[in-house]
Amino acid sequence: MSEVLHPVNVRDPRFAVCGTLLEPQDDPARFGPQDASLHFDQGDHPRFYLMRLRRRPPQVAAMTRHRLVSQCLGSADAQPFWMVVAPPGDTIAAEALLLVKLHPGEGLKLHPGTWHSGPYFSESTALFFNLELSRTNENDHNATALNTPRPLALI
Repeated sequence: MSEVLHPVNVRDPRFAVCGTLLEPQDDPARFGPQDASLHFDQGDHPRFYLMRLRRRPPQVAAMTRHRLVSQCLGSADAQPFWMVVAPPGDTIAAEALLLVKLHPGEGLKLHPGTWHSGPYFSESTALFFNLELSRTNENDHNATALNTPRPLALI
């Protein structure tokens, strides 16, 4: 069996090449580095929707990337959740995999090209706010299997 992937703090500097942590901020607030710098200029209309997911086994066997768009995710029902991410690139290095945990009230923006798997969560179902392009899952969904699936420590 392969080595268990343990969570790192989403503020770990290695996450910065993959995405941006989104945290609550007072309104009104000026745009700054704490915000999601969105990339939707290479496709059609943005799509913001409420995504319902069923819990999946705590292991990563494949990862996906969207080359043309940034993607934003946040728990709509205030559950903690985990994402596996790896830096943008043509290949996924096993040592570059990061399991990050997001707490209730936090979200993330993934940079274009970031490899990702998840979200993972502990309840049987969960709701997520998802922002991407309207055709991302049709024309910008690039998936690849990992050489060795990795179990996840969702703690």
